[in-house]
Amino acid sequence: MTPSDIDAAFQDDLERDDHILRLRESGSSFLAIAQQLGLDSATVARSGYLRALARLSPEVKRASRLRELERLDSLADHIAARDDLDEPEMTRRLRLVDLLRLDVCE
Repeated sequence: MTPSDIDAAFQDDLERDDHILRLRESGSSFLAIAQQLGLDSATVARSGYLRALARLSPEVKRASRLRELERLDSLADHIAARDDLDEPEMTRRLRLVDLLRLDVCE
């Protein structure tokens, strides 16, 4: 692999991460993004989102983080309102949302 191949692959990764960020900003779930882009998992999509978020200017990053935190608040409200989940499962899912919040705030 030549240096120009490495540079091109790196640029492709940056562009993919930026695409993930745009899809997330438009309301797509990480699972839907992964499926749309042919990624291995929602976790891979989430990692790309976080990398793209880290490259934003402070003002844009702040606004994007607020939008993501609002989405996560809505998700937590949805989980808490479900009557088909037992208490341990609801607690597990709400803890996962809390972990997602921490990633966005770093």
